[in-house]
Formats: sequence, C-alpha cells, structure tokens
Amino acid sequence: MKAGEPDSRQSTFVRLVNVTDVSEFMGLGKSPRTAYAYARVMQRVLPLLEAQGVDLGSCSAADVARVAEQWPRSHSSQGQLRAALAAAWELVGREAPPLRAVRVPPKARNRSKALSEEQAAALERAAWDRCDAPGLSVLVGLYSALRCSEIASLAPAQFSAHGDGLWLTVMGKGEMVEDLPVHPVLEAALERCGPFGRWVFPGRPGRPGHVCPATIWNWTHLVAGEAGLGRSVHTHRLRHTALTEMNDRSSDLRAVQTIARHSRPETTAGYTRTQARRMRQVVNMVDYGRRLDGDPS
Repeated sequence: MKAGEPDSRQSTFVRLVNVTDVSEFMGLGKSPRTAYAYARVMQRVLPLLEAQGVDLGSCSAADVARVAEQWPRSHSSQGQLRAALAAAWELVGREAPPLRAVRVPPKARNRSKALSEEQAAALERAAWDRCDAPGLSVLVGLYSALRCSEIASLAPAQFSAHGDGLWLTVMGKGEMVEDLPVHPVLEAALERCGPFGRWVFPGRPGRPGHVCPATIWNWTHLVAGEAGLGRSVHTHRLRHTALTEMNDRSSDLRAVQTIARHSRPETTAGYTRTQARRMRQVVNMVDYGRRLDGDPS
C-alpha cells in the first residue's frame, strides 16, 4: 500500500459491545435459545478473527471466508454462522458488513427418518411394558410428535379435558402455541404413570425443575435397546415416526403440518414414508394401451 493511500481494512467507528454476552442478543429481540447459540458462535469467531489481526469492525470478506472454513459445510452450520455474524454486526453498528462471505449451501432435501412399522411397534411395546418415566417419555414422542425439549419440560398444567378427550397445549419454536389432541393410548399411559407433581418428568430429588433434554435422549436409547433396536434410535426419530405415521395413514398434510407446528408445508412433506408397494402402484398406473395378457395390440 502506497503512503497516504487509505487502508481498505480500516475500521469505521463501531460500538464496544460484548458479542459473547447472551443478554446483548436478547436485546435484539432474539429468544433465549437463539441468543445463547449466537453467543456460543461468537466465542469461536472472535479468536479466529484475532488470529488474522482483525476484529468485527475491520475484517474483510476474505477474513470472514477463512473463518467460515472452520465450520461444517452444512446448511444449518453455515446458516447459523451467518445469522450470528449479522446479529453481532448489528450490535456493534457496522455498516455494510461482508455477510455474503459466508456462503450457505442449499438446504438438503428433508427425508423421513421414521422407524419402520415393525420397529415402531416393538419400541411402543417396550415402552408400554416399562410403566415408568423412560417408557412414558418414549410414548409421548411416538404419539404426540413433541420435540425432545418439549418432552423434558412437559407439565400436567398443559393438559386439559374437552368433550372429545384430552388436549395438550404446547409452546414450541418461535414461541408458537398450539392445542393438540392426545392419543387415547398416550392418555391411558399418563393415567397409569400418574399422578404427577409440577412436572411430568421432574428432575432429581432436591433439584427443582424438570429433567434436561439429554435425559430424554438417554431414556430413548435405553428403551430402544430393550426393544432390540440398538442405540441408533434418538428422540427426534420418534417425532419423525409419529408425523410420518400420521401423514401416511391420513394423507392430510395440512393437519399434520399443524400438529408438527411447521411454518412451511414443504418441511412437513419430508415426513413421509414412501413405501415400496406404493411406488410400485404408482409406476403401474402408467398406461399407453399395451396389454400384457397375450393381446399384442
């Protein structure tokens, strides 16, 4: 760079903000979970920028691209990195940040991770036979399609009886609230395992609150092992299985979308099990007039 020539990496004035502080991101209107995730990302980003001799105010597109190379090349990982950087630059007040330096790959097509009908039946039997918290948590997943964190924080106050049976009020991602019908089998399991206190799955004695999602995850592994399915079955596969069963048996994508609390029907459409026999039926529907009964016409 020639003497007197402006440095293209010169930082414009930016505010001094701790971008690893969860409360800073919550001040932008982010949910606690999102704010925590962004703060964790920035805890990794700042040292990587510092190693290049730059900061959030002075980093170039090339600097940011080198940081992005340290992240997995998945849609979710690169997308979270870009979103965290965008929020951090908003906090420090940098104008026109090099956001496009983080190239987010297209989202992979959502494919059903549902258990087969035989596997789901075996898991359901093992869960029912236990008649305890691990078994009940698996039944909640198989019959209500709740997310792992939603199962962990399940409270009796969320259930209410109506004329046609029991209903469950759930607040999920984006603080979306939905009233969901409770399956008769799950209702029977709740009655069998109750009564409950403040939480359906309370934490350890002496510790207030409910179990953590990791506990639900471990319980699913436990019950799946007893069902002969190994340890490859995790809690989110229960959600996939429930939504896939609902979709395949009802063909009512709109209703399943409401139960899943998906904002886009394309997301719900991925929860479908295209069975071989149905694929064969669809292929055989093609008809150009040729018969295979001996008539050559």
